[in-house]
Amino acid sequence: MSGIFTVFRKELEDYFSSTRFLIIFALIAMVGVIIASMVGMTLQEETRGMTKPTLIFLMLFTSTGKLFSFVQFIGFFGPLIGIILGFDAINRERVSRTLSKLVSQPIFRDSIINGKFLAGVTTIAMMLVAIVLIISGLGIWLVGVVPGVEEIWRLVIYLIASLLYVSFWLGISILFSVVFRSTSTSALASLAIWIFFSFFVSLGAGVLADAIAPVNQQNVGADPAMIMKHEEVLRVTSSFSPMTLYSDATST
Repeated sequence: MSGIFTVFRKELEDYFSSTRFLIIFALIAMVGVIIASMVGMTLQEETRGMTKPTLIFLMLFTSTGKLFSFVQFIGFFGPLIGIILGFDAINRERVSRTLSKLVSQPIFRDSIINGKFLAGVTTIAMMLVAIVLIISGLGIWLVGVVPGVEEIWRLVIYLIASLLYVSFWLGISILFSVVFRSTSTSALASLAIWIFFSFFVSLGAGVLADAIAPVNQQNVGADPAMIMKHEEVLRVTSSFSPMTLYSDATST
């Protein structure tokens, strides 16, 4: 365990001192603040002189406004965060020839991977919590509503779901950094997996549903069982996409 925490501390220091982390954090914070500002000002205008609706505070994260919601932004950009943080976790050590030094230490080899993964998860968690707190503070100032207990619990659950979602892609990218010696190859492989499961699975789900249970204008009102089967095939096939699972988890 001491070996894991040694690698963990080193990687955490590297993450927070890297330009890569600062750029990612600044980008997400900037987009989050812009979205929250637009939604907050819209809610301020629409609810002026009226009773504030239930769970209005959560609309800062779920309302699309003129662009997209913060939840949708994390759903799309979250995998890229995990990939960027982990695609060169191991093969970077090979290129710089520091991996042999790590392996020569009294540290288990799996401790190196686990320590790097835990450091990445911690970095992602701190990043998400900080951005949610920034948006929450901005929302309180704009909307003038303090979040209730239920809203706080929903935000906590959202943070946990987002952390699991981004950490999954972090783990995928670290896996490819172990498999491939080239950092560019591991990055491309991670991006290919992300594109396939996030976009092509959804497209394939529609094609498969149409093949198994075709629904068209002629039978759309005549065969309810066929429609239900079509929707079930579409739902089951789409569940292979992490983006779809994340969207379902954060919309309920």
